[in-house]
Amino acid sequence: MKTHKLCLKKDKEFTLLRGHPWAFAEAFKALPENIKTGDVAEVFSHKDVYIGSGYIDADSKILVRMIPVNKGETIEKAILRLVKQAVLLRKEFFSVPEKTNAYRAINGEGDGLPGLIADYYNGAISLQIYSLGLQPYIDIVIKALRDSLQNVKWIYQRNEIRLAKTASAKLVFGKNLPEKIEFLENGLKFSTDLVNGQKTGFFLDQRENRQLIRNISKGKSLLNICGYTGAFTVAAIAGGCKSSVTVDIAKPALDEAEANLRLNGYFNNNHKLVVADMYDYLAKCKEKSFDIVVLDPPSMAKNRKDHDKAIRAYKKLNLEGVKAVKEGGFLYTASCTSQVSRQDFLNAVKDGIGASGRRAVIIKETFHTYDHPTALAHSEGPYLKGILLRVY
Repeated sequence: MKTHKLCLKKDKEFTLLRGHPWAFAEAFKALPENIKTGDVAEVFSHKDVYIGSGYIDADSKILVRMIPVNKGETIEKAILRLVKQAVLLRKEFFSVPEKTNAYRAINGEGDGLPGLIADYYNGAISLQIYSLGLQPYIDIVIKALRDSLQNVKWIYQRNEIRLAKTASAKLVFGKNLPEKIEFLENGLKFSTDLVNGQKTGFFLDQRENRQLIRNISKGKSLLNICGYTGAFTVAAIAGGCKSSVTVDIAKPALDEAEANLRLNGYFNNNHKLVVADMYDYLAKCKEKSFDIVVLDPPSMAKNRKDHDKAIRAYKKLNLEGVKAVKEGGFLYTASCTSQVSRQDFLNAVKDGIGASGRRAVIIKETFHTYDHPTALAHSEGPYLKGILLRVY
C-alpha cells in the first residue's frame, strides 16, 4: 500500500481536530490520480499542518477513515495495538465467563478502528467490515484477535459493503464451524447462527436492556414486538414472566426464538410465538391486555433521505403499541436507526402516545451497553435509543 499526503480545503479540519474519525472526499483539495482503496493517507490542514493518518476507501464518500496512530507507528502496528487494546477493555467487564461469554470485542469508531466490528461468542468471532479499505489489513486483525483471545476456535467474516461484490462471507480462521454457537448472557442460554443470522448473529447491544425487562417481569404478561430470536422474552421469563407473546414477521427468526426458549426450559403453552407484521398484530390486539410491551423494530431508515419516513413509522408504532399496555403497565420502546437522533425519537414517541390519549412517564432512558463504546467526537456513534415508560 502506498502512502499519500492529502490536504484539506479551508475550514474542513475542525471536526477532525476534535477527533471525528471520518474525512469526506469533498473536504479535500485535488486528489492524486493513483490513489487506491487500502492506501494510507496522511491528512494535512489547508495550512499544511499534519492532523493524522488513516486508510483510504476510494469508492466511499468517506474517503479516509482516521486511525489514532502514534508517532513513528505504522498503520499496521496501530491496528494491531488497537485491537489488543479493545479486547483488554472487554476483559475488564466480562471476567466471569460462567455468567456472560458473548460480547462485542471491537466496536469500530469507538475503539479507534472505524469500519470494523467483531463480536465474540464463546470461542467464535463474527467479523464485519464496512469499508473495503480495511480488507488489506484483515490478516493483522485476525492475528491480533487470536493473540488477545487465546480460546478462539473460529472467525467468520461477513462484509456489510454494497460495493464488495467480490468480498464474500467466509470462514477466515478455524475449521468445521458449527451451525449453532451456544453462549451465555447473564446466566441465560442462547444460540446464534454466524452464517445466516442478521448482522453478526445476535443483538448484543441490548444486553443490559434485556436485564432491565427481566427485573420488572415477575408475575407479569409480556408482548414482544419484532421479537427476532426471542432474547427479550427469555430474559422476561427468567425474571418470572407468567405469559408472553413474541411476534416477528420472519418465521426463521421465531424458529430461533423457540430454540432459545427450549435451551432454557421455557417453551410451553404460556409462551406463544406468532408470525405477523407488527402493525397488523397490534391493530388486532385487545387494548390494555399486557403488563409489558416491548417495541424493538429493525432500523427504519437506510439513509438520511428516509429520516422523516422513519419518524412517522416510530410515531405509528408507539401509537399502536401503547394501546396494548395495561393501566400502570410498562412500555419499552427502542430505535436502532442511526439517522434518527435521540431527541427526534423521543418526540416521535411523545407524539404517538399523545395521540393515543394515554399518559406515560419516563422511568429510564437506555443506550447500548458498555462493550459498545463510542468516540466522544463521533456524534453518529450512539445509534441505540431506548425508553422505559410507565403507562396510565
